[in-house]
Amino acid sequence: MQPEAIYVKTEAGVTEVRKRALKLPPRLRTVLILVDGTLNAAALQQAATSLGAPADSLEMLLQHGLIASSAAAPDAVTAADVEQTLAPAGTAALAGMTDPERFRAAQKFMNDSVVDALGLRAFFFTLKLEKCYTLDDLRALLPDFGKAVARGSEAEVAAVLEARARAMLR
Repeated sequence: MQPEAIYVKTEAGVTEVRKRALKLPPRLRTVLILVDGTLNAAALQQAATSLGAPADSLEMLLQHGLIASSAAAPDAVTAADVEQTLAPAGTAALAGMTDPERFRAAQKFMNDSVVDALGLRAFFFTLKLEKCYTLDDLRALLPDFGKAVARGSEAEVAAVLEARARAMLR
């Protein structure tokens, strides 16, 4: 695996994030969620390490057919497809977005992450998110976001997801 390779979710990867058919371990699932077509293998491996995910997380996701190299993935989901279905657009893609588009992507990412961590218990946080109307509103909610994710997963997972949300809101 080359450190500069960019990975994207395949259709199977997007479906797995939504339906949880393979019952992936939580840390491996979080690594799958972080694959968005903008982070290279080195950055994904660093995130996996900080999450405490297996050292071979990317290889495992490749073997399951959940991710593929963006250069060699004819069935790979584009960044726009991923943004529409589950994950946020990548940090590089955010630079070209308008504030309303960034707001929508960040709000969706925060909601999906909390629902993934808490399930139905995410209801009250989702209500808070629905009361946000600006990027500043979302920034103010970041500490609550981190705490909510931490309630449903481990602190390392929460820290990585909060850092991702923070990067989206810059």
